[in-house]
Amino acid sequence: MNRHKLICFLILFFGSITIYAGDTIYLNPYFKELKTTDVIIDGKKYKFLFDSGGGETFISPAIANTLNKEIYGSSTGIRMDGEMIKYQKANSVSIKMGSTDLFHPTIGVWDIMSILPKELPTIDGVLSLKSFENRILTIDLSKNILIIENKNSLKKQTKTKTLVPSRFANGPDGAESAIFIGIPKQNNFYWFLFDTGNIGDIILSPECAQLWALQTDTKSANISNTTTKGEFMIGNNKVESNTYSKKIIYDGVLNFASISKFVFTIDFERKQVWMY
Repeated sequence: MNRHKLICFLILFFGSITIYAGDTIYLNPYFKELKTTDVIIDGKKYKFLFDSGGGETFISPAIANTLNKEIYGSSTGIRMDGEMIKYQKANSVSIKMGSTDLFHPTIGVWDIMSILPKELPTIDGVLSLKSFENRILTIDLSKNILIIENKNSLKKQTKTKTLVPSRFANGPDGAESAIFIGIPKQNNFYWFLFDTGNIGDIILSPECAQLWALQTDTKSANISNTTTKGEFMIGNNKVESNTYSKKIIYDGVLNFASISKFVFTIDFERKQVWMY
């Protein structure tokens, strides 16, 4: 191969990598199935918990103070059991992951260690789906990676994937980002929170537990000690999972185990979820 042909080949080869490659972010073990990832803020590395069901991305008050950010306002997050969590905000924070800068016009300020067991290692914040608004994100928990896609790599991804019924929600004050997957049952869709932070079994509301034949008393209190096998259709795939019933504000909550069986690509701009 002469020099001219070699140069052309290299341009085409590496150009195709640039077009189709995404920015790969690695997830690290934290506690059980919970994962953290390293992020860079203002040149300094921090460890954030990755939680797709978290709604809001949080930095600790210590980070906000280090960045000389004004901490202001009042926001309310609602956990699946209805418990309210109050937090404040800061403006104009950029989080770098790989070679990608994720700019946050506003970001939550809250100390996640306030609700975690004291013996766990300190983490500095929470990375939620909110950070990927207007972007395309692939989640492959089996390989412990996130991939920030581009539009060209999305076309390549979706050729082999199935479009999944989904809803995109933005929380009580419009500032959050959460995804619900439509699970079919008896000619209806039931909407389950897409929650990598749920490291237990799939959770069903009492009403859905009755439908899935887990229990018959829809007015009962939490029965977290009672589990049974349930079958759920996620896209075109049947998933068997242990489930239990709990009084929650949703139909159900998917868990890390069920999500990790598949690869999900989320197009936040078009509000679409793909999987295979």
